[in-house]
Amino acid sequence: MKNETPMKSVMKNVFNKIWEWIKINRLVVIYFFLAILIEMSVVFSVEKTPFMTRPFLGLGLLIALAGVLLLLPNNMVKLIVGTVMLVVQTALDFIFAAIYDMTGQYFDLDMFSLRNDAVSALEKIPVNFVAFYIGFLACVLFIIFGLRSLHMEAEQTEKKPKKYKHGVWFYIGTVVAGIATLFGSFMVYYPAKTDKYHEMVYSQEDGVYSSYGLVGNLLGEIGNAFKGDKVAVQEAQAEPFLYAKTSQASPAFGVAKDKNVVVILSESLEWFAFMRNEEHYNALDITPEELAAFYPNLTRFYNESVIASNFHSREKTDISETTSLIGAYPTGQYVNTSYYQNVLPNTLPNIMKALDSDLQAKYFHNGEKEFYNRDEATKTFGFESIDDRYSMEEKANQAVIDGKTQAPTFINYKDNPVNSELCLDSEMIETCKDDMFPTDKRFYTYITTITMHGTYYARDNLTAEREAFEALLGEERVEKIYDKEGADDLEDVLFYYMVTAKELDDAMGVMFEDLEKKNLLDNTLILMFGDHNAYYNQLSNYVKDIKGYNTEHNFTDLYKVPLMIHGSGLPHQIIDKFMCTSDIVPTLLDLLGIRYYSNFYYGNSLFAQEQSIMYSRAYGIFLRDGIVGTSATNVVFRYEGEEDEKGVVQGAITDADVEAFERDGAALVEKIKYCDYWFKTDYFAQDNNKQTYIDKMKTLNGQ
Repeated sequence: MKNETPMKSVMKNVFNKIWEWIKINRLVVIYFFLAILIEMSVVFSVEKTPFMTRPFLGLGLLIALAGVLLLLPNNMVKLIVGTVMLVVQTALDFIFAAIYDMTGQYFDLDMFSLRNDAVSALEKIPVNFVAFYIGFLACVLFIIFGLRSLHMEAEQTEKKPKKYKHGVWFYIGTVVAGIATLFGSFMVYYPAKTDKYHEMVYSQEDGVYSSYGLVGNLLGEIGNAFKGDKVAVQEAQAEPFLYAKTSQASPAFGVAKDKNVVVILSESLEWFAFMRNEEHYNALDITPEELAAFYPNLTRFYNESVIASNFHSREKTDISETTSLIGAYPTGQYVNTSYYQNVLPNTLPNIMKALDSDLQAKYFHNGEKEFYNRDEATKTFGFESIDDRYSMEEKANQAVIDGKTQAPTFINYKDNPVNSELCLDSEMIETCKDDMFPTDKRFYTYITTITMHGTYYARDNLTAEREAFEALLGEERVEKIYDKEGADDLEDVLFYYMVTAKELDDAMGVMFEDLEKKNLLDNTLILMFGDHNAYYNQLSNYVKDIKGYNTEHNFTDLYKVPLMIHGSGLPHQIIDKFMCTSDIVPTLLDLLGIRYYSNFYYGNSLFAQEQSIMYSRAYGIFLRDGIVGTSATNVVFRYEGEEDEKGVVQGAITDADVEAFERDGAALVEKIKYCDYWFKTDYFAQDNNKQTYIDKMKTLNGQ
């Protein structure tokens, strides 16, 4: 045997010591690598990559936890504590992955303010169970390995485990190193609230979880909560920016001046709910003529309206609803739960009431007014009252007592023993039509429907609509399309979805009939829009044949939903300009002939030349037709176009389109920053800011 060199001898000795240390602390080592495996597998299940570009927040925590395990007295305690930590990590990762799979949202602490609503509104969307299975397997392996180690120790009781001098200090140092890594990473890598606007413009990260991991993101959110939600705007900067630009009149400016306004947010309404065309070819085997006959009122509304055929919404219901009233939405909190006591003279109903003191503004929703804290938020938005399922039930019962009706026109199915918790839209409008559409005053009425809310299955209170749909299809097509025993596949889900649309059609019929009977239809502007795509059970993906980001189809079409504007001064036309939820307030102000200060609002009028860009508060993406970006400068989807019959590619996004997207996205972020400021500071409650806004609006509009 050759003599070893001094260097080789030292290296061998170091290696042996390391190996001996690993064997002694093998439970901790196994815990550490299993914890990393869980995190990587869950990140992969969500974002299709196991690697994190900024992993040090989560890694720092794991190092610190490993140090804590090292300090524990024996392997039995280490096994118990390590198992608990793996179970907790698995549970958290599973919850975060499930939230993303069900809603497309990354977890943030603001979700806790909506936790009660979230529990009652869980959508039955297929969840990727990789997070659960990998975590469960890791926990089982750790327990098996730990028990085996304990068994081996019992067989070698005469051998005392080796201990190193100053081992406790080394282990304490490991804990300190982990904590230092965690805090250092937070200070350097995780965007603080004051830096988020820079990140919104320039970040090149493709996703939150692939950047920080699920646990890392949770730690970052907790850290930012302690830091506070600061907005990098000085008070002296606010007024010059907010009042810097005024809106320009479009060709449709003032066509609905002094008219009544009805806004209908229709839950999960999609074009394929009542029509079939080249874009929605999966919408069951029904001809357009059959659909037009089956949905006469929706078809009438379409044929008599201005159609925004390129309207997109990528939000949850509460954000879509609030944005359609305010024209903007802050990034830091949810308006309905955090800012419902703010002073907001810039909402559409408040503007209309400031310019017309006799205006009636009322809100109607056949759900529960406490949901999304609407009972409080609607007061801030400018509504005098809110009617929900309980007040509608009281009105219907009182009408019977007063002899106005023979039977209640509204049933509160929340407490009724039928296979449905959702009330009917037609019953809501029938019961509330005199409050919704009064004849003795000008009105602004906001209606949020609920019948089309997912999930979709055979509801007892839609039996008549289901039977009518079956009669339309005929026995042969019914047997081909769906299983009467339940929604077992996506064709079944689509069938029941279209049944709910029939009930919405009935509701539109009640509205048309009442407005015409009162001679109000020609004097009323009606805007109807879908709050978001029908994502329940991934129905939109199925009908539009769109599967994730890697698709040859137009990914942004997934979020294309109806918006229709009905009014006597507006002839039927189809406008293909990109539009989003933040454009609703500017569009209505434009039609009503009301000038406004543009920097308070993210969007533009549908009838103006300017094209908007959408920032999704709920999902953290920028979007324009054919383009999706995780920041204003990081495009993750770009429509490549499709070949026509001659083989020529049509509709592809150009470099100029991307440049415009980046430029307009950066400008939008500047507005977002100031929106955060006037929400966070309750700007209009300070000094004389509310009256200043009202005075400026009156002056701008010649009052």
